[in-house]
Amino acid sequence: MRTLQMTLAGSSDVRDVIVRIGLPERDPVSGGDFRVLVEIDGLDEPYSRHFHGVDELQAFLAGCWIVPQILPALAPPGARLTWLGEDDLGFGTPSATP
Repeated sequence: MRTLQMTLAGSSDVRDVIVRIGLPERDPVSGGDFRVLVEIDGLDEPYSRHFHGVDELQAFLAGCWIVPQILPALAPPGARLTWLGEDDLGFGTPSATP
């Protein structure tokens, strides 16, 4: 679990945004692939979705990779997300998509 802080545009109010990336598990539908559950709470609408990979590591990395990609779309317009006071949310910047 990682707790980010979100400041809304034109406001000094700070809201916690909780990001959870679950442990990889076998996908019961795919016949052998793995999945992780990504959950984000603290925005206007909660977010929950599985991300997949051919093995546990790829599924986990897919979950880590997608979070900084989707947060700007889920956050209100003009919101600023930080982690430990910095703009870097700590999910890394992969050079390629998983």
